[in-house]
Amino acid sequence: MIRVDRVSIGGVLGDALGEVVFVELTTPESALLARDSARLHEAERELAKSFPAAARRDAFLAGRLAVHAALADAGDSRAHRMPVLRDARGKPQASWGDAPALSIAHTRIRAVAAVSRNRACRALGVDVEEIAANRAEALLRMAISADERRLLAEVDPALLAGPIALWCAREACVKAHALDVGWFGSALRVASIEPVAARMPDAEASWDIAVRFESRPEMLAHAWQANGAAFAVTGR
Repeated sequence: MIRVDRVSIGGVLGDALGEVVFVELTTPESALLARDSARLHEAERELAKSFPAAARRDAFLAGRLAVHAALADAGDSRAHRMPVLRDARGKPQASWGDAPALSIAHTRIRAVAAVSRNRACRALGVDVEEIAANRAEALLRMAISADERRLLAEVDPALLAGPIALWCAREACVKAHALDVGWFGSALRVASIEPVAARMPDAEASWDIAVRFESRPEMLAHAWQANGAAFAVTGR
């Protein structure tokens, strides 16, 4: 199943993103995905073959299907005939000039893509993680500081969706700002987590999150919980 939403995030991100097209693709069975991926550019299908694990290939193909749907909805007429490949860091990169800012993320069961309709937006970062107690516990144990845990406890006493949303916000910032942060992103620190009104149509909870990294200016992200997953987006 594929879902397309257009939304202006606003809030702490102001006009940095403009209107963003979000596409969420619930990953189908491999046979159906193989059929649908025949619509992709040959270069994208060849790149998928470079991943030895079938699950990684499927995730890559699902992500490319999602980002092409987002590009088409954003009005980029070249998206249907040109590939989205990768740059030297492995980040998704359109193969044509003047493409809008875009980002892709995926889990085992879903792929998401974001494309900004604001041509002044230079880079986007999007991330998604399934919400699961064992994942939240692992993040709290290995990747979240005591100060961050205290912030989380104020907005999510169960410490379930909150830790995963915090992780997604960090990952979105890493993508948008091209950061080199090392194992578990422990150099990033969340300075604030503020519950806010829903900006995505199906959000069950939403937060504006401020992230710090070394001497850089504070980075801001929007995160939300929906349909058993946590999502986050940021841009610059």
